[in-house]
Amino acid sequence: VDKLDEAVRVVEEMGGAGCIPDVESYGAVINSMCLARKTSDVVKIVKEMVSKAGISPRKGMLTKVAAALRANREIWKAIEMIEFVESRDYPVEFETYEVLVEGCLEVREYILAGKMVMRMTDKGFIPYIKVRQKVVERLIGIGEWKLACTVRQRLAEKRS
Repeated sequence: VDKLDEAVRVVEEMGGAGCIPDVESYGAVINSMCLARKTSDVVKIVKEMVSKAGISPRKGMLTKVAAALRANREIWKAIEMIEFVESRDYPVEFETYEVLVEGCLEVREYILAGKMVMRMTDKGFIPYIKVRQKVVERLIGIGEWKLACTVRQRLAEKRS
């Protein structure tokens, strides 16, 4: 972990030295941080990469970060990170949304899961069938009929 802390420092200090880290530098640090489940630091690095360096996350990177946050049961932090990335007009993959919805279900954030399904469909993505069934069932189970019907309607509009 000492080497990981040093790698994070090097990437952070590169910008100060006039050398902007590339996607490979960020990717190596983010991957290592996810494996170590250092989630508070990894979100900071992702935000820095997107906002300061203007680098688009490479395929699978956000999914890996979201999965690490999900493993730590920090689904709100994962959703906030994705909202930040989207606010900078960077793409978010289907798999990342799927991890978020599944994480919401695991921590019993059913309303949030419903809202994430709505966001997915706004982006043209449709959750896997078992996930969408669980979302609708859990929403009904907590008495959120209106949101459950809205989710079902949206999915029907997308022909799923």
